[in-house]
Amino acid sequence: MKTKKILIVVLLLAIIGGGVGFYMMFGFNSVKASDGTENVVFVRKTSSVEIGDEVAYWYPLEFDTKLSSRDVYVARVVGVPGDIILIDDGVLHRNNKPVAEDYTTYSRYRASVDSVKVDFDAILSKYDVRIGEVLNGGKACEFVCSETEFEKIKSSEKVFSSCRKIIDRDDWKDVDIFPSSAFFAWNKDNFGPMYLPKQGDTLNLHPRIAPIYKNIITLFEGNDFQSDTYHVRINQQDVNEFVPQKNYYFILNDDRTDKRDSRMYGPIPEEYIIGKVVW
Repeated sequence: MKTKKILIVVLLLAIIGGGVGFYMMFGFNSVKASDGTENVVFVRKTSSVEIGDEVAYWYPLEFDTKLSSRDVYVARVVGVPGDIILIDDGVLHRNNKPVAEDYTTYSRYRASVDSVKVDFDAILSKYDVRIGEVLNGGKACEFVCSETEFEKIKSSEKVFSSCRKIIDRDDWKDVDIFPSSAFFAWNKDNFGPMYLPKQGDTLNLHPRIAPIYKNIITLFEGNDFQSDTYHVRINQQDVNEFVPQKNYYFILNDDRTDKRDSRMYGPIPEEYIIGKVVW
């Protein structure tokens, strides 16, 4: 009997220990979407992420809140420390080369008709799209879908006189896009180039460049930062360079219309990344 009790205790401890180990390696996280809805994802916790990994991360722009209590979002790692990221007319570039993205991305499109208005809802309901605004007195409609789905619509719906992808002009500044500086007219489709710092790098803080690193210096590394046309100050001292103490990653949503990613707050440090999304 005594031996049986010992075996039961050992088994229970193994189950509990296994559960703790499972939780340490994996976890379920409730993540927010851009429309405010929430979904549960299964995450493998790791600090080692690679290009193309879909990750869950803590939202950077919540203040006076401990990291583990913040909202969680999902995006894809498209740049690692030491990379240069550029988005040019909606095309992602890494280290001066276009990225062949082998995952489905979603963009904004517009369909128009020349004649009388049509029922865009009825026409587009056959496709996997998210319908947006109907414009021009019912003669145009904006929608979000994958490039594959767009090509289906473009080739099949002859009622449309025009069907095109919508790209923000490269001279238009989006106030929601990082950095909030007069020196940078960036938007969701034209962003960068931006260097992603590695721990121990020496960053050039010329007044025209320094705003790119503002969130790194302040939000993520806890310093006071001020800059104008002629000066950069960190902790009330004039400086011309900065050495980050962390590694930084660029994350981008597969839905490129959702700007809640590094286009909104710049690169994020590795401790903000919870882990890889398994499903």
